[in-house]
Amino acid sequence: MPSRVPDGHRRGWIVPIGGAENKENDRRILERFVRVSGAAEGDIVVIRPTASRVHETGARYEQVFSDIGAARVTVMDFDTRRDCQEEGPSGASRQLSGIFFTGGNQLRLPRRCWAARRVAKLIRLRNAQGVTVGGTSAGASHPLRAHDRLGR
Repeated sequence: MPSRVPDGHRRGWIVPIGGAENKENDRRILERFVRVSGAAEGDIVVIRPTASRVHETGARYEQVFSDIGAARVTVMDFDTRRDCQEEGPSGASRQLSGIFFTGGNQLRLPRRCWAARRVAKLIRLRNAQGVTVGGTSAGASHPLRAHDRLGR
């Protein structure tokens, strides 16, 4: 069940992206994510969960989203359960406009991070407040799971 949309708000977009999207020559889907995440006023958090063993992945999306025109892009690594339990940049006080999950080995995500339901609940709440949530490859399914199942 999705989080209730507060009065005066409009639910944010959910943007699942298939794997191997073109980050170099044809960025249309990533440009769309930035556009619905506030464009030049956009404040995007890239979540590089344990699923991605390539540590450069977060920095690569940070550069791509900045090049496309997002005002602020921050990468968060969720390597341990403790990382998932800390609010960090995705906390309630930050005026986020987008949350983006990178891909990787989907089976590693639930074991470490998604056991921390607090993160999933926060993402659902922020989406109900208008924050766009998206992801690529394995990360594409997690906005949907966080939206549909984890907050129950």
